[in-house]
Amino acid sequence: MTTPTWDAVIIGAGPAGATAARRLADAGASTLLLEKQPLPRYKACGGGVPARTIDLLDGLDISPVSEGYVDTIDISRFGQAQFRKSSKRPLAWMVMRDRFDQYLVDLAAGSGASIRDAAPVQSIVEHDDRFEVETPTGSVQARHLLAADGATGPTARWLGIASATTRSAAYEVEVAAPRDALDHWHQAANVDVGYRPWGYGWVFPKQGKLSVGVVTAPKQGRAIRQQTDRYLSCLGLADAKVIKVQGHPIRYRRSIREPVARGRALLLGDAAGLADEFTAEGIAYAVHSANLAADSVLHSDDPAANYLDAINQHIQPELDAARTISRLYYWCLTTWPWLALKTSKHVNYLWRAFFRVMRGESTYAEELSSLPFSGTITRTLSGHA
Repeated sequence: MTTPTWDAVIIGAGPAGATAARRLADAGASTLLLEKQPLPRYKACGGGVPARTIDLLDGLDISPVSEGYVDTIDISRFGQAQFRKSSKRPLAWMVMRDRFDQYLVDLAAGSGASIRDAAPVQSIVEHDDRFEVETPTGSVQARHLLAADGATGPTARWLGIASATTRSAAYEVEVAAPRDALDHWHQAANVDVGYRPWGYGWVFPKQGKLSVGVVTAPKQGRAIRQQTDRYLSCLGLADAKVIKVQGHPIRYRRSIREPVARGRALLLGDAAGLADEFTAEGIAYAVHSANLAADSVLHSDDPAANYLDAINQHIQPELDAARTISRLYYWCLTTWPWLALKTSKHVNYLWRAFFRVMRGESTYAEELSSLPFSGTITRTLSGHA
């Protein structure tokens, strides 16, 4: 019996993979989504979906899986409260990734994509006109292969696409917080600064629990567990019941020269290093890359070149701008911490700009371009001087 060839096989059922599967299936492409773990599966993540992501999801209503929203940012330094700033409108929607990702997978299935979970990819063989993907239940054939298997997934390595080698570490703890802590963080996120050379702690409120974690700069991950324990203690949560603990790397694409595709194989989201170095956020970029990848598969005879151009035009400028802002902000924080915090507290323009970006009303690149000598600043601090 002849094995059917799928128009696209997607590896990884996170936001990037599920979104790509839905868009391809909606367009009539035969699409198979593979996930190595049984669904739904837990994913280490703060679980903040920036409000701008909703537009990238075509206005999708995620209220069935939302655990609330954040419209306020509380800034602290080494756990000591400094000030709060409010957007008055949602900046990010709070989700648990098992429920959120499954919601996107179900939408993909509803659009006609086939889903296979508990199906880890064991090997990939590239032929002239197709890929042969081996799983425990047999091999599948694909004209296009989309890798959305995360920062630690092997697909990019198997395909020989060496992308986004710069990494940092994140460590997350889900705690069953007492009622007073839940009330304090209702619709508010904490950002704890002071980590060297950069990084921050976070608190994101969920239903009946808090997501608490720390993200550190590249090569600074060895002390991250101790940093998280100290942060929990400063928050008064040292004795809170721990529900889940998990660490994970975050990869960053830093140059238009870093590959994200080859032939008919494309890397999406974290697999391509599409996270910004200011917030370490990746969900919005994952969804955006999925949209660009689906368009490249559906409309281009050279999907790799088309996708690379699209990433470099629509996403990389944001990553470069975010890295510039990150380096400038954290340099000020570590060099003149109290001056930087005082300026942050009293110069509301900075917060209005950040809130506009989170809500999708502006971009990092647009906000950065409004500064004097922005071109020189970007080239120098982003590493492209």
